[in-house]
Amino acid sequence: MAELDHGHESELDERLRTSLALIAPPATSSGVLQEVHRRVSRRRRRVREGVGAALVVLVGGGTAAGLALSASPQMTAVPPAHVTTVPSTTAPTRSPSTGSDGNLSSAGTANQGLARPAPEAPPCPAVQGVPSMETGRYCGPVPGPGSGLGPSGTCTGTETAPPCGTGVVPGRFYAYTVPGTCSGLLTFDGKQWVSELPPPNPVPAFDVWIQISTGGTVRWIAPTGSVGLVPYTGQALAACRG
Repeated sequence: MAELDHGHESELDERLRTSLALIAPPATSSGVLQEVHRRVSRRRRRVREGVGAALVVLVGGGTAAGLALSASPQMTAVPPAHVTTVPSTTAPTRSPSTGSDGNLSSAGTANQGLARPAPEAPPCPAVQGVPSMETGRYCGPVPGPGSGLGPSGTCTGTETAPPCGTGVVPGRFYAYTVPGTCSGLLTFDGKQWVSELPPPNPVPAFDVWIQISTGGTVRWIAPTGSVGLVPYTGQALAACRG
């Protein structure tokens, strides 16, 4: 491109010299030739300045266009059509409890612990006449209502026969009806006892098996669980929280 500009400039200078020589009247002064050279030089300088300005505009426009293209969100965002999904069959499988280096991974161990189902308790014996939770689940006969004189068989404290009244045999299970009050207070073996886990709100009376051990501790057991009782000696009783 530089060679073409130089040839065009030389041809233009030659044409300017010829035109000025034809137009300029003959004169005796020796300054005409210098004036011709001065005009030619001035014309050459204007041509060079015009070419330089055009190059600056061209380069500047190209740079701006390049910046606009690089900042365009359509160019920087990946089109959805180009997103490829790796099939699950190609992903390597590994144990959730080990990392990529084969060592135990705490995250994998935690996830494995959460996903692992709780061990199932062994089944109850085919025939079991005594209630028990030794296997991790309730095994034994379904409890029936108590023999108390109160509603649903609850004890009133006026009974003389066990289990409400005195004479309970240690180690023996008795059908008993828990009143379901928030205080957890009940009568057993002619004495008052307090549940270690009373309900937060009143619940309907429910049936359990109750026993006093040879060591003197009292506990009731039912398909819903097992709760201990402590002697009532005037301590503050729980109130309903509802």
